[in-house]
Order: sequence, then C-alpha cells, then structure tokens
Amino acid sequence: MNQNATLATKGMLVDPGDHFKGRFEVERKYRVFDLNRVKAQLDVLGAVAFTIGNSDHDIFFDFPDGRLARNDQYQILRHMRPSGRVLWISKGPGSDKCIAMDLVDLDNAVAMLTSLGFIETRRINKQRDIYFLEVFHVTLDDVPGLGRFVELAIMTDDEPALMSLDRALSRLAEKLGLSSADRETRSYRELLV
Repeated sequence: MNQNATLATKGMLVDPGDHFKGRFEVERKYRVFDLNRVKAQLDVLGAVAFTIGNSDHDIFFDFPDGRLARNDQYQILRHMRPSGRVLWISKGPGSDKCIAMDLVDLDNAVAMLTSLGFIETRRINKQRDIYFLEVFHVTLDDVPGLGRFVELAIMTDDEPALMSLDRALSRLAEKLGLSSADRETRSYRELLV
C-alpha cells in the first residue's frame, strides 16, 4: 500500500511533505461565518485535502511560575483524531517562531513534560480540516465557544523572507474572499481567557 493510501486510512489524505517544516510560521487568522463557502473556493483554486474531519485536542504546558507565558512562549501537545497524529509544538518567543515534531504516544509525552516540571495550563478542542494550496496550508477550524476560523500559514527556515511571505498570505486571503475586517490577531488561547 502506498503512503498516501496509508495516510487516507488514518484520516490524512495526502503526505504533508515540507508543509510543516521550518523554525518560523507566518500565519493569518480570519473569523468567518460559513466554512463551506471557503471550502468551495479552495476547490476552485485546486487545493488538496490533507486532513478532513479531524478533532484536535491541544494541551498547553508551562512551568508553575508561568515563565513561558511571560516570555510569549508556549509548549503544546496536540492529539489529532482520527488521524492519530501527536505533535509537540513549541511556539515563541514572539508570534513567528514555531517548531513542531511528530511524537508516537500522547500519554508518554504528557508524562515526560510533567517529569520535567511542566504543568498543564489549558486545553482547547477544535474540529479541523487542513488543505494544501501551493506552498501554503489552509486550516478550517470550528472552535466551541469561539466560532469558525480560517488560518492561512506557511512554515520556513528563511527568517528574512517573513515579511514577503506575510504579503503572500494577504494575497491568498483576497483569493479566498477573506476580509481584513475579519482578521483575528489573537490566538485561541488568548480568545478563551
């Protein structure tokens, strides 16, 4: 069985390739009323589905004294179902720095972080579909208590390119019919506080 067929059986429709590699993430988030309208536009533009119908469960960690949050840093374990992916995500300091890696076992990862002195500070659940469109990934989220959102993002190791990539995301937003008036600059964590 080829890799794409294997991924499809786990709720993942295509190989992520280089879409999630890099030390920096340029991201724009938009609040939307109708995710189906955005899905239709993604289809017109030829986007490829990566994961459809996943439920993401994010567990945030910090030290008991809150030093990571004070430094605009976050450690997150993400469990995606039904794809079964487990990610360890390190964000910050700042909005552009982001490193993620796949893990095998969520329970062992939680035990390891706890043994290092981390404590759980928050959980966020969301329904999530991810599409690839050219070099970008487009995420459609339904977050209980917050609403529906579209995130446009690209990962890179090229720090000098961050501003030009942000402009490229702006052009992509226009193609998808996303309005700058609906742009949301706060994270889900900040919105839920």
